[in-house]
Parts: sequence; C-alpha cells; structure tokens
Amino acid sequence: MVELHTYTLASAEALRQYTTHFWPRHIESLRKHGITVQGVWIDGAPDGHRVVALVEYPPGANPARLADIYRHSVDFTEDHADFDMSLITSTHTVRLQSIPSSPLQ
Repeated sequence: MVELHTYTLASAEALRQYTTHFWPRHIESLRKHGITVQGVWIDGAPDGHRVVALVEYPPGANPARLADIYRHSVDFTEDHADFDMSLITSTHTVRLQSIPSSPLQ
C-alpha cells in the first residue's frame, strides 16, 4: 500500500527546518518500523511551503497499526524533539492504488 502525504508549513523557514532536520531522521526511524519513504519533495512555488512524501507499507500491513506503533516509540519522540509541530498548518493523506502499467507498484 502506498500513501501520498502532504504537509503545509507556516513559513519558508519552517519548511527549511522540516526538510533539513526533521525528515532525514524521520526517514530512518520510519524504516525501523516497517514504513518505507519512497521520496520526499517540496512544492516549487515561492509561496508553496509544502512537503510531499510518498510512503509505502509492506504488503498486507495495516498502515494505521504501523503508524500507531511508531507514534508510541522512542524514535517518534526523538524525531519530534527539535521541531515545533505547530509549524505544520495542515496535512493531507491520500491512499494510492497503482494501475497495472504503472512503473511503481
């Protein structure tokens, strides 16, 4: 299962902090919990303080369960220790279903 997560940040500085400090740790921590980050991008518009992440879960996994396990871990606490999460002004998640001819399955 694949999900597309979009995070809107309060400012360009919040975006910089989120992508340079938070996400590098977050990618590694999620991997420990069976969640694979396939890619992370930023919105290229000057006023687009958004981060988009493509996240994959193992076949047959329950994404909510894996996320819950991660949220109750030391890794979660450490990932979030140095970033003010109130700087994320909105989040949006879409579960994606690939078409048979998609290069990414």
